Amino acid sequence: MKKLTTLLGLAPVLAFGQSLVYTTPENRTALLEEFTAIHCGYCPEGHVISEGLETNLKDRFVTVGIHAGSLAVPSSGEPEFRTPEGTTLDSMFNNVGYPSAPVNRRLYGGVMDQNRGAWEGAVNAVLLLSSPVNVGMESSFDAGTHQLTVHVHALYTADSPSGNDYLSVLLKENHIDGYQADYTNGTHPHYDHMNVLRDFLTATWGEDVGNHIAGETVDRTYVYDMPTTWNADNCQVVAYIGEYQSEVYQTREVEAVGGTTLVIGSFTGDPQPFKGGQNGSSTGFNGSFSNGIGSDEQYLITLTSTNAPAGWNSSFNADGNDYISSATISVSSGASVVLNTNITPDATPGVGDYTLTVSSLTNTGAPVLEQKYHVISGVHDLIVTNPQAEPHEVIYTDGLSIANESARAATTRENYLGFAQALALGDVNNLYLNISWTFPSYTDEVANDLASFMDQGGNVMIAGQDIGWDQSGATGSYGTAITQNFYNTYLLSTFVSDGSTATNLVNFDDADPVFGGVPDSGINTVFGTNTYPDHITPIAPATAIMHYNDNGIGGLRAISGNHKLVYFATGPEQMSDLNVAHAMVQLSHDWFYGLVSVQEFDAAMNALGQAYPSPANASVNIPVGSVLGTATLEVFDATGRIVSSEQLDTRSPILNIDTRTLGNGLYSARLRTSAGSSTASIFEVAH
Repeated sequence: MKKLTTLLGLAPVLAFGQSLVYTTPENRTALLEEFTAIHCGYCPEGHVISEGLETNLKDRFVTVGIHAGSLAVPSSGEPEFRTPEGTTLDSMFNNVGYPSAPVNRRLYGGVMDQNRGAWEGAVNAVLLLSSPVNVGMESSFDAGTHQLTVHVHALYTADSPSGNDYLSVLLKENHIDGYQADYTNGTHPHYDHMNVLRDFLTATWGEDVGNHIAGETVDRTYVYDMPTTWNADNCQVVAYIGEYQSEVYQTREVEAVGGTTLVIGSFTGDPQPFKGGQNGSSTGFNGSFSNGIGSDEQYLITLTSTNAPAGWNSSFNADGNDYISSATISVSSGASVVLNTNITPDATPGVGDYTLTVSSLTNTGAPVLEQKYHVISGVHDLIVTNPQAEPHEVIYTDGLSIANESARAATTRENYLGFAQALALGDVNNLYLNISWTFPSYTDEVANDLASFMDQGGNVMIAGQDIGWDQSGATGSYGTAITQNFYNTYLLSTFVSDGSTATNLVNFDDADPVFGGVPDSGINTVFGTNTYPDHITPIAPATAIMHYNDNGIGGLRAISGNHKLVYFATGPEQMSDLNVAHAMVQLSHDWFYGLVSVQEFDAAMNALGQAYPSPANASVNIPVGSVLGTATLEVFDATGRIVSSEQLDTRSPILNIDTRTLGNGLYSARLRTSAGSSTASIFEVAH
């Protein structure tokens, strides 16, 4: 294979006034150098994680699959993906296991090489860092000569921070059929291999491009004779600039055939892309777009949605004109137009994820610009699903459906954080965390937001294998001081030990008034040989609700302060009896709303009496009986939302509640003590 580097000998194909890079400073794009191998049974899990990051982050994330080490040695009939460059990289980063990857070749936790559970956190950290250099490129391929031409252009927006920088350019290929070991799903004789490193167009550690200051540029063109056995249509070119054998500042990727980072313009979206909505009210997102091509241009604007209820309406306004789903607009060179988006929920609760895109009609290979917007409306019970736990989300939605919970919805962990930090979860009473067997089980950000939610009276069900192990401090676990404190303080649990395949049966404690009626169930090997049901010990006031066949504890529930908690150390997806899986979710819901008869509560107080008068105008009287200790009386509207909460500090047999601020309709009362809770009488308010 012949590689030829020309400094300025080949003229770029850009038209006058066009550019491959923006002139304003940018944050970094994440580069994941994923060390993998065809005989690595855990590597498909790494592929899923990197694919999920790429799907979500798009052009802010680049992954390269580097096959190296003894596990990459092919047997007869198996694909050979090893490269000399990959072997060199593997030796440099001292990989001790696969899959593993440095992220922008930065140190995290004192090491550069990260296992798959740490990739998401390391990638998110990189995306927050500024880059001193913007990188762009364009690629063309001559099918007749099989010759690839890559033009790279870099603009420094700040001084290079440390010595000379190095530019690396490589080629990778997708959709290569071949063998792959898989400990979870079984061996694949015809695996679809993606992001496979094929070759470097530069030296392994790049080309020395010097030490630059703000305003200076680097321009290189590379010509490469591609082997005819590679499919150019499935290849991408990756370019990155950074320090020698060390930190990467910026990365870009384009298609090998006709790919370009041509700047078509600047799309500025709403600074708050997560918002709460209301039935019949428009939720607006403000944005603008400016033409950066250097000439008059026509652009295609599209608005698409996922997950949103069918009755929700969405539209966008382009330069004063309203459109439903798409529009073609003309924008003069250098001109700007307003691009606002409006989402109007109806009475159906849900989470709507919307994407507004701008693409050039003339330069079809140029990047498509997009802004994502998210609306939550009318949701009282929200399922939060971890990355890679998506296949099990249906168990949670079905469980809430069996509970007749109409105000339910599901979202990703990332979007949950967005809504939480935007203070858009005011209508949500209960969270159901679908952790399954994923790592990290939860992050510092999730722990902090969950703690705030629970402190404000929100109830949480959390379920998944190895949540406790992840906080144990064991080698390979991902717990931090923040997540470990949350595990003890809010999940009220102490990790005892990792289970094994011998732990294969769950028994719900018959004496428990909430889950005692759930039948026993076997534990399925959903994760192949990786079946390790956590053994835990509840921390008071939590009590055990489920044991294993080896008598270890696998679940707990608690009323702590003003919230309720249910924690299963083995997820519902692991139950061999699907009815049991659904019951774990359904009964958590019912207990959160006080719909389950709690025997220990009934023993602690007399039943609440019928509220009067009903209908009520200014006030209603609630007979509370004889309360043993402190208690809280909560009032719910017809949707299950708490509208009033009052602490009982006396033994008065009747509590008078002001109803002047309540709207007309039906309400129910619930009395909550440290022993449990129960739904009392229903009353009507009519003004």
